[in-house]
Amino acid sequence: MSQDIKEKIIVTSDSEKVLEIEDTTVSSQDNNSIITNSDYSPDLQWTEEEEKKVIRKIDIRLMSWVLLMTFVLNMDRTNIANALSDGLPTDLGFNLDYVNQATLIYGIIFTIFTLPTNAIVKKVGAHNWIPFIMFAWGIVTWAHIFVKDYKSYLVVRIFIAVTEAGFIPACLTYLTGFYTTSELSARLAWFWAIQSFASAFSGFLSFLIFRLAGVAGLEGWKWLFLIDGILTDVVAVISYFYLPATLSDTDKWIFFRKSWFTERETQIAVTRLIRDDLTKNNQYNTVSWADVKIALMDTKVWTHLAIGCLTTMPVAPISGYLPLIIKQTGFTVYLANLLAAPTYIVGLIGSIFMGRMSEKYGNTALWSLIGIVWSFVGFAMMEFLPDGTDKWTMYGAAFVAASAPTWHGIHIAWMSSNLAPIGKRTLALAWVIGAANIAAVPGSQIYAQLINRLRFSSLANADAPRFRKGNKILMGIAVATGVLIVLQHIRYVITNKLRQRKWDAMSADEQRAYKETTSDRGSNRLDYRFHI
Repeated sequence: MSQDIKEKIIVTSDSEKVLEIEDTTVSSQDNNSIITNSDYSPDLQWTEEEEKKVIRKIDIRLMSWVLLMTFVLNMDRTNIANALSDGLPTDLGFNLDYVNQATLIYGIIFTIFTLPTNAIVKKVGAHNWIPFIMFAWGIVTWAHIFVKDYKSYLVVRIFIAVTEAGFIPACLTYLTGFYTTSELSARLAWFWAIQSFASAFSGFLSFLIFRLAGVAGLEGWKWLFLIDGILTDVVAVISYFYLPATLSDTDKWIFFRKSWFTERETQIAVTRLIRDDLTKNNQYNTVSWADVKIALMDTKVWTHLAIGCLTTMPVAPISGYLPLIIKQTGFTVYLANLLAAPTYIVGLIGSIFMGRMSEKYGNTALWSLIGIVWSFVGFAMMEFLPDGTDKWTMYGAAFVAASAPTWHGIHIAWMSSNLAPIGKRTLALAWVIGAANIAAVPGSQIYAQLINRLRFSSLANADAPRFRKGNKILMGIAVATGVLIVLQHIRYVITNKLRQRKWDAMSADEQRAYKETTSDRGSNRLDYRFHI
């Protein structure tokens, strides 16, 4: 954090606490950019209760809707796993080799279209971009009802990748304009945790929808895509009229042009955000080529991208084939989808717990290790349980592996809090989603060697899949992820100590001269401190 802000707490009574922050300068950490937001008030004071009220309004009115949108997204992303268990390849005349190929192509296309998305967001606004792409992928989702063969299947999967790619990066950039650094960690834990709930709900919903098979001449899995797609388009239309552009612009017509906040609450909301991170003064600036350059040159960014990639690589094999894995142990297709659902609920609870603890105690990297160890144990159980193990024990092993709480959200919040200026952060938030999704390319092949032996025409005679080689790979990925997170944590700790030592060795005049003359930008500045 910048050394330009002095902070003190004045306790006026047992129940009231007034926060007063003295701005010794209004320059940001990046080239002395002057704060110009009309709702920013350098001398503003407020009580803790007033701030809680503002945060509560943002949580209820904005975050809850963002969670609904990401819930819809993950319903549309995980329904393919349910469709596979209902015999989609057989109905279309191909096998799982082609499913793996389509997943690989999906991952590549998704990543390509993720990279430029936040530059677009800066031009058109996240509040406009998010509903637009939601409506587009809703159309593509229900268009699955027209799929007749592998070629048409591949076309709709490519268009799904193109239209879904920009959603998560846009949401991440959008939320940084409403929440402080510490608050974002817990909210992003919810953001990814609700996706687990969506996966669970998708399993339950498919259990019901598959029974519509034959109605109107559609297979059960086509009914699943049709209903999911229509739901997405409805939410997209409402979102267009609901989402505010900024904290200062919440008087949408859907609220009869009435703002979420009073004038004072708006000032509190904006001022506390900028005081927490002065780079957010430039929150809505467009991305420059200079931002691209410093982002590409920052090795810390590349480390976070590697972590993001490794974190999500196990998702494709374990969640993509979870209903099928359970089915192969001896359960019916309906029961297999039901049994997959509880894994996502457990993962949701664990993810929220990790996010809250990270927000409360810091040390994001160390809390992330809970999910990493959990995941490792699950894959080890799937690997080392002896042949002939009964189906419920094998289900238990798959349950542990699939229910590992995700640390992806708190990792991204950690990354975001340590990248400045705002242009570099904006780019990195898009890139890390691209890195996470390109993981689907190798991820889709981890179980491929064994899954390729299976054919839907002979599933009843196939051995229960053990994926031994794939599970060893997934165990190695868990270890590698843990090592990178710990090393990044150590790097931040050491860098902070070295910078503080250099800063303390400088005289007041030298410190002032540095602030006025340095060419260092954002998180490369000597007076910048990384969040641990």
